[in-house]
Amino acid sequence: MAQPAAATAEKRVSWVNPKLLIAGIAILLAVGYLIFSAMQGSAASYFVTVSELQQQSAQMDGKRVRVGGNVVTGSIDKGNAGDPIRFVVGDGTHSIPVVYNGVLPDIFTDNTQVVIEGTYHANGTFEAGTLLTKCPSRFTAKPSQ
Repeated sequence: MAQPAAATAEKRVSWVNPKLLIAGIAILLAVGYLIFSAMQGSAASYFVTVSELQQQSAQMDGKRVRVGGNVVTGSIDKGNAGDPIRFVVGDGTHSIPVVYNGVLPDIFTDNTQVVIEGTYHANGTFEAGTLLTKCPSRFTAKPSQ
């Protein structure tokens, strides 16, 4: 004998709460978007040395790149207030002029190891948007007295 439709509907128990399902989907979409955004930002630039950048200058023209090297002694030109800072970064064999318009780290001086991120131009100029300095090893605790 067939049961009435109303009785069959009552026996079906939904194991999924629709509100929880919608909330779960929204959370998954948000996490997916954050992962996608983070990967776009980190994949946007290559890391090279100054020599590698010089060798690949034609391929790197106009591309976003990270370069590591040392600030060449005597090359820092802070100019007037509001002017970009100009300096040269080298790796012992090659060097590139850098233009940076931002806040300088406190330990930015001659012969400091830096990582600059920005756009390289085939004319040899590097426009840095980010400037990071490596803390020197001379930062050690004072001997106790």
